[in-house]
Amino acid sequence: MLLQTLFMIVCGLTAVTAQRVLALPDPKSCAKRVKHALWTDPLGNTHNYFFSWLHPATASLEVDWLDARNVCRRHCMDAVSLETLQENEFIKQQLARCKLFYIIKLLLLLSSQTIVNGWFWSGSEAKVPPTDQRALGDWSNTGGDGRPQPDNREDDEGEPCLAILNNFYNDGIKWHDVACSHEKPFICEDSEQLLNFVRSRNPEILNSLNMFEFIFFLTTRLFSNKHLNYEKKREKQLIH
Repeated sequence: MLLQTLFMIVCGLTAVTAQRVLALPDPKSCAKRVKHALWTDPLGNTHNYFFSWLHPATASLEVDWLDARNVCRRHCMDAVSLETLQENEFIKQQLARCKLFYIIKLLLLLSSQTIVNGWFWSGSEAKVPPTDQRALGDWSNTGGDGRPQPDNREDDEGEPCLAILNNFYNDGIKWHDVACSHEKPFICEDSEQLLNFVRSRNPEILNSLNMFEFIFFLTTRLFSNKHLNYEKKREKQLIH
């Protein structure tokens, strides 16, 4: 199902035009969506993530911002929203484990950078802290022109999207503003809005959705406990 979705999206238009719209979730794809990682935020809420480079069907796929969102949305997910520094660090850890130099654009500009409305996460619509408050974000201090990010240096189409670059400018894993037409790997995050939408209109797959989520949670919990027990055992061996 995921592979079929990808072919439909990749073969579509490559420019952002009026013909390209946000995709609706597919109930069956939502129930069988691939989850590569689970993170629990400080409030105890769990978040499931899909990393395109870890899935065989998308391992070599690079798409623009809208196509990435649509792949995610068909599976009741959306482009990841890094709303806290803790979540940002979790995602950076995942990126550090691979050799990718970059990852897909993650957010959309609400309006021109000269307007006060500023940036927001497209997946959750949560606002991003003002770019002059550097400690609240993860913008790089350099870029293609050597200027701090965001710099909006692509004058022909602007840079209203964000990409995480993995030490591309010898600056570590940092945020950079880029044009939304750039094609890169991507990360999806569960969308409660889309999951609830599918549940409310497809009661026949409600149990299927819940069961898949429970099995994933249980498997992850068992793995975490097993890893914790292993670490405790290793600690005792090192002490004694």
